[in-house]
Amino acid sequence: MTELKFVFGDPRVCSGCMTCSNTCSMYYYKVISPERARNRVLRIEPALDFPLFCRNCEDAPCIAACPEQAITRTSKGVVIVNNKKCLSHGECVKACPYHAIRIHPDTGKAFKCIQCGQCVDRCPADAIFMTTERELAERDKDGSMRGLYEKHREEIYDKEEGL
Repeated sequence: MTELKFVFGDPRVCSGCMTCSNTCSMYYYKVISPERARNRVLRIEPALDFPLFCRNCEDAPCIAACPEQAITRTSKGVVIVNNKKCLSHGECVKACPYHAIRIHPDTGKAFKCIQCGQCVDRCPADAIFMTTERELAERDKDGSMRGLYEKHREEIYDKEEGL
């Protein structure tokens, strides 16, 4: 398989402006609503903003967790949800280590980032970018960017109540 691409954000640069989330919700649902965005931005005090997206995991636990086989991988490696098959079990949400798949507040179906790049194109701080694991390692040679995600892992990837 080709190296999997995903959107990643640098919390050292992100200002928490929510342009990525607003762009996403507007692009897909024609409304500005972070709850309807396929990503999320989480602030960890003091003032670190973490833009969070699906990582297109190689082993993708969300795919294995779906009892309806509604989650698959495209030929380009992007993990997608088939809303016609999704019955809103939420097992995919529980399985995701990055809390990157959620249940849409209007449809009740699972939804997630599909690496369309709209948010990357519109980030005013250039804090988010499309990458692969290899490219990310090259970009973050000293590990400081990824280190922040690891340092705040519990706060960032804590599951929402009831899931």
